[in-house]
Amino acid sequence: MKRFIACLLAAVMLLGALGCEVVELMKPAKDPQPLMWKVTDPDGYTLYLFGTIHVGDKRSEDVLSHAAKVLDQCDALAVEFDLVAYQKDGGEMMQMLTQYVLTDGTTIEDYMPAETYQQARALLEDAGLMPDMMKNYNLAMWAQLVESAAILTHCNVDSDHAMDLLLLNYAYEKQIPILEVESAAFQANLLGSFDDETYLEQIEATLQVLDVYDAVIEYEYELWLSGDRDQFWSMIAQQSLVEETGDFNDSLYHQRNASMAKKAMEYIDSGKTVFFAVGAGHMANETGIVQLLIDAGYTVEQIDY
Repeated sequence: MKRFIACLLAAVMLLGALGCEVVELMKPAKDPQPLMWKVTDPDGYTLYLFGTIHVGDKRSEDVLSHAAKVLDQCDALAVEFDLVAYQKDGGEMMQMLTQYVLTDGTTIEDYMPAETYQQARALLEDAGLMPDMMKNYNLAMWAQLVESAAILTHCNVDSDHAMDLLLLNYAYEKQIPILEVESAAFQANLLGSFDDETYLEQIEATLQVLDVYDAVIEYEYELWLSGDRDQFWSMIAQQSLVEETGDFNDSLYHQRNASMAKKAMEYIDSGKTVFFAVGAGHMANETGIVQLLIDAGYTVEQIDY
């Protein structure tokens, strides 16, 4: 799931608040081991929880080599949606994109201040995302394009090393069954469900912090690699404190966390051992999947690699 304005602004504020402590956290993790849990029900059936992140570098391959030892023991891999299958299905991709097309004769320039549009256009050009071909797409699409362009042009991490994608490719290679916790259609509908003002604020916020965008993203990635639960969960909590983003947090995290936890329970009840890998933010704090499963009576143990 793409980060929205809450995540970005909270991370910027957190960097400023932590000061020199960030410098220490930004050092490459010597032994990357993102958080993983074993969930057991009263009958002894198990499920593994693993929080993913949607960007990465070569170190994510080291994480995969560790995670694969657990995945190899499981009956299936569960992810938010099967990105590999989605990317191969041109028909489904086109169908999903149609909801972002402006059909009333307007173009994206009609929805942005001129200066914001020029900045966004220049960023997309730098990233090779062909802004002229995107003029007939709405603000929801441009918010995603601007974020992608910022990562492509300002960060040392990339989406090719995203942990969910690496796990999917491994599962396909090893012929491990893949389960979808949500779907591509669900996420596309969710990403397109907010008002124009929200998307415009997201675009403007991203453009305003381009100078520190790499620090924000790499800080989040290093923190994920470290497996420091308290620090990572604190960052997720900071995101939830951004007052203007209550609807975002409720839709993007809280409601989905509850649905994901319910899905995890269904997998456990099936008797199959599933490696349940969704965005790491969905695991965190009192409304996260980990706590929801504990509250439901499951035994949840954090495990070492």
